[in-house]
Parts: sequence; C-alpha cells; structure tokens
Amino acid sequence: MRTSRRLRRTVAGLALACAGALAVPAVATAEPTVPLVPESNPLLDAIALLEGTGSGDGTGSAEGTDPTDPTDTALDAARAVLGAAPTVDVAEPNGNPLALADAANGLLQGFGLTPFFYPTAALNCSALPGVPFGVVPAVAGAAPGPYTPKVPGVGALPTLPGVDTTIADPGETLYAFVPAPGGIVNDAANKSGMQVAWFNVNTLKGGFADMGGLADVISSEIIDGLPAPIQGPARDLVQRNLAAFPSAGVRLAPVATGSGTVLAAVFGQVTHDGKTCAFFPTVGLTQVP
Repeated sequence: MRTSRRLRRTVAGLALACAGALAVPAVATAEPTVPLVPESNPLLDAIALLEGTGSGDGTGSAEGTDPTDPTDTALDAARAVLGAAPTVDVAEPNGNPLALADAANGLLQGFGLTPFFYPTAALNCSALPGVPFGVVPAVAGAAPGPYTPKVPGVGALPTLPGVDTTIADPGETLYAFVPAPGGIVNDAANKSGMQVAWFNVNTLKGGFADMGGLADVISSEIIDGLPAPIQGPARDLVQRNLAAFPSAGVRLAPVATGSGTVLAAVFGQVTHDGKTCAFFPTVGLTQVP
C-alpha cells in the first residue's frame, strides 16, 4: 500500500511535466524520484509568450488581466491548468475510497472517455456509511469530437430517424466529471459548480467552461434543437437509458477547444443532500484532430 500511494502522489507531480513534453504519463518505478523539469515546456513557454502579448502586467500574476481580452482569458486558463496538481491522496488505509475511485473510472470509461492523469476527491462529503473521513473520490476525463453519447452498460444511445446525437462536434472536446457511485445522492437541481479550465498549446487559445448535469447537457445539445413533435419521444428515450446507471453528480461540458494538444483541469463543487462538496483539481491531456 505504501508503494501504491507513492505512485499516485508521483503521478500527480509528473502529470504537468509529462503533458508539457506532449507525452503520455510516465510509468513510475517502485521507488520514484522527483523528475527533472524539461528544459522546454510548451505550457510554460506559452504562458511566457501570452504574458508578453496580453494586457496583463507580465509579472506572472493574474492581477491586471482583462477578462474580455481572449489573450488574457487564455493566459488565466493556462495558469489554472499549470497550478492544478492536487496534494490530496484519495487512498485510505483500508482501500475503500480507492476502490470507489476505480468504480468511478469504470463509469467514465463506459462513457467512452479517456481518464485524466489522476483521480480527485472531496472530503467530509460521502453519503456512503463507513467511508473514512467522508471521502468521495471522483474522476474526470475527455474525448475529442465528434462524440455521441454512450451509456455505461448500455452502449451508444439508440438513435431516432433524422436526429443528430452528436454532443461534441469536430474541433470540440467533451469533458466529464464522475463521482464514485453512491457517494453523491439527491443531486441538487442546480447543477452548476464544476468547471473546466482548458488551454490549447498549439493555438495558444484557452478559457473556462461551466459543466452541467448529464441529462441537461444531452437535452440542450440534442433534444432542444429538434422539431417540437419529436422532442417528447427523444427525451423519453434518453431518460430511459440514463436511468440504467447512477448519474448523481455526473457533469458534462462540450467545449470548442479547436484542434491540437489540449490540456485541461477540472475542479469545483457539487451540492447534494444539503452538502457542498469541493473537489480538488485534476489534470488531463487530449489530442483533438
């Protein structure tokens, strides 16, 4: 267990260096050491370039940036991704939270999304009895567009004639946040709170996007644009399939990231059963064709 916990901490530290080198996460050894920072890190290089071209003060702080300036928005997003590595360790001695994180990863992969570099967690939040410190593990992931919804254990959503079920178009990235099954109950009607900070290291563009509830996002992307007579049957079809797995706390966000290598951090809070659960950031990388 000691080695496993070291590995998870090391992956958190390695993630940005690996992402900066535009590679997949390195495989840690049984006794990992602190990695050397690459001489050239595209994310750091992009931040330095944006600091010299935006309206900010160029000192590396977010003070003085203009939220209406796309360059400054990209700079803020790049800084958010760079500083997103968490220090929380989701594994407790009895291993239960880690098993819950594995279950969340299973749901995420059932959506057809690639998990981020490491899981995240909220403390003093779990609805499950006996979980140490009330930990709710969670995972985030992404898939490049075009992407059509997939339901864990069910597969692709059934289609209706003439209905486009794509919720992330080419040049977009779909982001998802999935808490451990059962850890979140009575998900609040207001699904706001989770965010994505993204930065495209090829185009030097970036920004922030709010995540929404699973059914809300699918409805807004697919159903709301349909002719009125078929909205009802389409919504019923989606809801029947979404009822096949635990979706409390699940959040989605299709984002127009553009093509390229896109780094992202997912963070924020979920409200359930009268509790506000603040989740530490987690970081991932997506190649968008």
